Amino acid sequence: MNRKRRMVIGGITVGALALAVVLGIVITGRHRATTPVAGPTPTESSPPPRTTSSPPPTRRAVKHTEPLTGLPVTKGMDLDHPAVAIKISDVRQAHPQIGVDKADIVFTEPIGVAYTRLLAVFHSQLPAEVGPVRSVRPPDVPLLSPIVPVFGNTMGARWVVKYVDSVGRLDDLGTLRVPDSGAYAPKYGRPQPDNIFVKPRKLMGLSKLREPPAGYFDYAGDLAASSAARGSGVASSAVVPYGAGYDMTWTYDRSRKRYLRSEPWGPHRMADGTRISAANVLVLKVSSSVSKIGKGSGAPVPILKLTNGSGRFVALAGGHSVKGTWTKAGVSDRFMLRTDDGKPLLLAPGNTWVELPAADALVKLR
Repeated sequence: MNRKRRMVIGGITVGALALAVVLGIVITGRHRATTPVAGPTPTESSPPPRTTSSPPPTRRAVKHTEPLTGLPVTKGMDLDHPAVAIKISDVRQAHPQIGVDKADIVFTEPIGVAYTRLLAVFHSQLPAEVGPVRSVRPPDVPLLSPIVPVFGNTMGARWVVKYVDSVGRLDDLGTLRVPDSGAYAPKYGRPQPDNIFVKPRKLMGLSKLREPPAGYFDYAGDLAASSAARGSGVASSAVVPYGAGYDMTWTYDRSRKRYLRSEPWGPHRMADGTRISAANVLVLKVSSSVSKIGKGSGAPVPILKLTNGSGRFVALAGGHSVKGTWTKAGVSDRFMLRTDDGKPLLLAPGNTWVELPAADALVKLR
């Protein structure tokens, strides 16, 4: 297969962006590779300079627990491969989604007023199909770079793609970078543009990345030992607002010891009827502004202050909650999460959904 794409690892871009139209998606711009020069760590609130070449961080194979869930590794499980991250539409017409319930970590990103998009990370399980797939946005870079994943999306505005290429530690295999590969396909009967679906394992096979991800969060040995379960806060439910009348609701199911998710219009279910659930719900309050990072075509979008940022969080597990403060340094650094008593946050083993509402959002716990 003859294909042109860019490889993005540690701020390095290689090759040229394919100028093509794939599956009815039109590229928004073209840019050329430039020689990296030394510069400070970029942030999401300022134009990103080019950085010197550097290899991805050294990684260790996880022998006893899954790196993105903290669950014990079972016999026969294959974890010796990179994570695959997929950008997923979350507007009402995009539902029901496919495959999101198999993700180890899912981030809910505010895209506009009363408008969200999901960033799902798969490692312990790679479903046959995921979607519907949508375009990249600036927060994807600091959220994903600590994981160094293969990244599936439907490309994006020129200035956003340039930002991803400049600073992201990931392999951006958007639709236009792997044409005719069979990784992406339209699903007829679905409304455009929410009709493109991806095969994660196929996409992973097109990447040069081979290393499994390092850990992203810290985990307790079991639910009872998690920071939230040991905390004094009650959390049988949580309402997370993303705008007027646009709330995400999590309700604790004591029989399953998991939280069940609802979208503003009702229960969040997959195409096969599976209800979205999570062992952990982590709400990170994040400041944002509508802007552009650097030059290039495309409209301004919400820019989350993640890199060199800080804020408050509330973590839910086992029907309880704990509050604290998050900080994040460079693009490729993990979140540092400490509870109000100064201790590191320990999540319960299992999957985690990360909600990212505004810094002044009133999260209602009951």
